[in-house]
Amino acid sequence: MLKSFFYFLIIYFLFNSSLIFSEEKPSRDGNTVYDVACAVCHQNGLAGAPIFGDKSSWGYRVNKSLDELTLSVKNGLRGMPAMGLCMNCTDRELESAVSYILNSL
Repeated sequence: MLKSFFYFLIIYFLFNSSLIFSEEKPSRDGNTVYDVACAVCHQNGLAGAPIFGDKSSWGYRVNKSLDELTLSVKNGLRGMPAMGLCMNCTDRELESAVSYILNSL
């Protein structure tokens, strides 16, 4: 009887642990990602970064699509490192941050 219960617990744990570990983490919004990863450079134009809320500093980038700008963030561009150094950001979070920045212009 104890042996059966032990096997049941093992099977139960294995089944439920896969559900627990595969559960998706809640996504951060654009403002949060910006504050954590982007503001360091984009608040003051560090390393030539276009400044948050200053449309003139964005130049030709203002005409790029959300997808194009998000791809630049993901891959890095000039002085901006890949992922904007937000290595734990999802694609959706990066896109939300770019959208947040664009909405400030």
